[in-house]
Order: sequence, then structure tokens, then C-alpha cells
Amino acid sequence: MEYLVNRHFKKKIRDYLKTFIRPVNLIAAPQIIERPSGNRIAVISPHFDDDIIGCGGTLHKHVLAGENVSVIYLTDGREGDPSMSDKAALEKLRKNEAKFATKTVGITDIIFLDQPETKLRTTYKLIEQLREILFELKPDLLYIPSFLENNIDHFEANRILLNLSKRFAFDMTIAAYEVWTPLVPNFIVDITSVMPVKEKALMQYKTQLRQVDYAGTTLALNRYRSALNMKGIGYAEAFFITSLKEYINLMKKLGI
Repeated sequence: MEYLVNRHFKKKIRDYLKTFIRPVNLIAAPQIIERPSGNRIAVISPHFDDDIIGCGGTLHKHVLAGENVSVIYLTDGREGDPSMSDKAALEKLRKNEAKFATKTVGITDIIFLDQPETKLRTTYKLIEQLREILFELKPDLLYIPSFLENNIDHFEANRILLNLSKRFAFDMTIAAYEVWTPLVPNFIVDITSVMPVKEKALMQYKTQLRQVDYAGTTLALNRYRSALNMKGIGYAEAFFITSLKEYINLMKKLGI
């Protein structure tokens, strides 16, 4: 059987990978760091649990260092459990799970924007809401799912950031994280010491664990991420970290 790959998609991947090529044509190995630099940290999480899956250990390390962390949940969670017909009840349940999970890693500042799950769209109203939130938070570090994510809401979150960037009067560092789709990282964070806390936070999402073993798959991914720089000992989270300007330029270059 022949598997065909869309040419446009292949070009996007090639252009993305070029950002990692050194002049001697060697792929640059990701650098291991304690955590990305930042004192005021904001996290864009399209769904309840994306933040914990993708960067929960690193976020806890920010909290332990005394840095301010705020999480912005974009969608309402109504599609997270097909077995529940009462969507309002499911939304409330999943919000409570998010509150318990973020509290577990030490985060108390969470913001709900209640956009329809699986139907996230770039609208003027949403962009203005986010602009006002970020203007108030003034983050120097912003976490967001990678634009390579194979999930419609995760991808749309990046399109929202692209449009939002036109209204920014300040720059920040972007730390793109992985949930559904492994990225090509330029930095990894050793989360071995805080992995029990991340696992406990993941276990708060009982509605989601009924669908998929997110705890098991996330731990496996984090264990795999320790292979290159840590000889497979412990756990790590992987990130593509760059300036907002460069991140936006790369998205434009890829035609996102």
C-alpha cells in the first residue's frame, strides 16, 4: 500500500526543520535546562488538561521558584465525555477537575473563556478578550501547544496567537509544548523530581481518563524525552522555545 503525504504539508515540515540545522548541516540536539526563563508566566491551554499533559512538571517548577503562573483555558469542555448527555453538568465537572489539577501543581490563577470545544474559532471578540488578559498579566513567557499539533483546537489556538500578535505592544518568549503531536524540541526540562506531582495532577482528570489513559501515555512520552540528554533516566518535557516575533514569522512562513 502506498501512503501519500500532502506536498504542502511536507514543505511545512521541511521549513520547520530548517530552524534546527547548523551551518555544518547537523541537527542541533535539544539543550537541557532547569526551566525556561520567566517571572510572569501565562499558559494558553485549549482544553482542560492540555497544560498539565504538555508542561505540568515545568509549571510546577516555576511555582516552586516563586514565579507567577496563570492558565487561560480557551474551551468549555462540553465534548470531553460522550457518555454524558448533560453538557452543562459535564462542563462544570471538567472545570472542577481543572481547578483541582492546577491547584495540585500550585497554580491558583486560572481563567475560563468558555469557547465551544472542538469548534474553536478566531473571532474578534476572543482576540480582544485575550489581548486584555495578556495586557493585564504582561507575561514575559507564554506557553502554547505547538502549531504542529494534530488537533483542530490546538492548531486554531496558534492562529489566534498569530492574529493577536498584531495587537501586541510588547514581546515575550514562546514555549511551544506537545500534547497530541511530538514536536522537534530545542530545549528539554528535567522534571524527574516533580514527576509525582504531575502524575497526581493528571489523575484529577477522571472524565478524560475514562476515555484514554492520558496518565500512562504522558508518563511514557516524558520518559522517552529523557533518552537523548539524560540517558533515559528520569522524565523530561520537551519544548520549542523562541521569541514571539520568530514564532510568528515561522508560522507565516509555513502558511499557517
